[in-house]
Parts: sequence; structure tokens; C-alpha cells
Amino acid sequence: MQKKFAFESAFSDLRVLSAWFIVAAGAFVAPFGTANPSGLRSHPATAVAETALAEEGPTPTPNPGIVLYDQYDNVATKEPVDIPSQDAETALDFFDSQGADDFIVPTGKSWQVTEVDVLGEYDNNNGPAASFHVFFYENGAGDLPGILVASRLESPYTGSNDFVITLSEPVTLTQGHYWVSVQARQDIITSGFWLWHNRTVQSNSGAAWQNPGNGFGTGCVVWVRKTACAQLAQTAPDQVFRLIGTAGGGTPTPTPTSTPIPTPTATVTPTATPTATPTPSVTPTPTATSTVVPTATPTTTPRPTPTPRHAPTPRPRPSPPPRP
Repeated sequence: MQKKFAFESAFSDLRVLSAWFIVAAGAFVAPFGTANPSGLRSHPATAVAETALAEEGPTPTPNPGIVLYDQYDNVATKEPVDIPSQDAETALDFFDSQGADDFIVPTGKSWQVTEVDVLGEYDNNNGPAASFHVFFYENGAGDLPGILVASRLESPYTGSNDFVITLSEPVTLTQGHYWVSVQARQDIITSGFWLWHNRTVQSNSGAAWQNPGNGFGTGCVVWVRKTACAQLAQTAPDQVFRLIGTAGGGTPTPTPTSTPIPTPTATVTPTATPTATPTPSVTPTPTATSTVVPTATPTTTPRPTPTPRHAPTPRPRPSPPPRP
């Protein structure tokens, strides 16, 4: 199945003149400004994949784990069948785009996601992608991607239509409503576009899309419902993907491991010895100082000042009797 891409010839010229384009990238913005990303021409293998997947989804799961969430069904066969989701080279950053779809971790459960599988295709027999970025978001305002929970950049993958992406480190998610975004790390000049395949049945909220640099000229520069972005002309509400990993109870696995180590050691050692010893040594110090200081001071008992002796009062001499 071939899809006519409105500015396909412009891409051919772009690849031929790649060196000149990097020097003067601005000159090429106008021809791409009104491009419709839904018109990208898919890999011919898409037709085969669409027929097979309409009946039953593939199970490419090289990593050990269970299927945590599965939307690998109801594959779109009517145009447009896919949507760009790609991290391009620096010179073409305005074409960077992201698709995202949501899922729910059930109440009381905790998931460790180790792998993300997606159905996708390269436009016009191009590719391959260098790697894939995988982002997990909380559910935000308007049931669109909100706060970033975790990202696994440049994750390795296998496959050329059914892409099995192995996360460099598991992502732990507790109960709640989340979004996953898969973005091919792929240079447009040398490898063309990568597109994420659509799903015709909606689960939870409809898929979201953004193109911050507005390279496709849609005006959808922040997260919007992809079917609400008029220039995309998207009709299928969701994306085809699957999450692989392990599931447990409500508390994530890493949490309990740190608790038991400090508890036994910290309580036993300090209790018995150090507390009793300092108590008696403190008591004698204040007693000695208070007794000695007041006793030694001789100023409190001054010698009595001697009372001055009174001068003796002279006895009066008797007057001699008068002479006869």
C-alpha cells in the first residue's frame, strides 16, 4: 500500500542538498510549513502488517516479563494510518514531534515497565532509527500528558515494523493514570520520517500529539488531542502499543529494601553503657566550690575598734580655809 506524500519531492531534494540545507536551514522552512504529516508515505511492509494485525497482534517480547497493558489490536487500515513521532537532527528541530497514548495502573498494583512495543513504519522505504526515546507522564489537565514521571532516552530496539524497545532501566509506576510517548531518534535528511501506527478503537482518553517547533504548520505546538488538531486530519483515536514488565502490590519493590538495615543495629548498641557512667562524676563538683568560698573570707569578723579611753576627770582640790 503506497501513500502519496504531499511534499515527497521536497524530501528528495532535501536529502540531495543536505549539506547546503544545514548551512541555510531557514530557507527551507516555507516549503514545509503547510506540510500534512498524515500524508507521509509508509513503508510497503505496512500493508502486510495491517492485514496480519487486523486478526491477531504479534508477540515480540525478547525480555522476560508479562504483558502489563496491551493495545496491539484494531490496527488502522484507512488513511491516515499513522502519525509522526520523532526527534530529528538539530538543523531540523522544528520537525520534532511526539505522539502519546494513555493507560491505567490498577488500584493496589505497582508496575515495573522494562519494555515498550509499538507498531510503526518508515516513510518511503527509509530508516532505520538510531534509537528510541520513551517518556512516561502523569495524567494532566484536560486528560492530556502532564508532569514527566520518567524518561529513557536513546533506548535500543529490534524490529523494522514491530518495534521492541528495551528500556535501559525499569520504570516503576504505582496505581494511577499515565501516558507513554515513544519518539524515534532519527535524522530526517539521511533516514526520513518515522510514524507511529494508529488504532481505531479508543481506550481511556484519545491519543495526544504535539509539534513544538510547528514544522508541520499545524499550530499544534503543545499537547492536544490528535483528532482535535484540524491540520492532521486524524480519525483513528488511539495508537498501537504494548507495555511489558512485572507487576506487584501497591508498594514499589525498591522501597522495603532500605528499611530493615538500620533498625537492628542502631537501637541495641548505644543503650546500655554510655548513659549511666557520666551521672556520679557530676555531683561532687558543685559541693566543693560552695563550701570553701564563704569560709575563707576574713572580712566578716573585723577586729573591734578599741573604744577610746576617757581622760580622767581631775578631782577638785579643796579650797584652803581662809586665814584668820
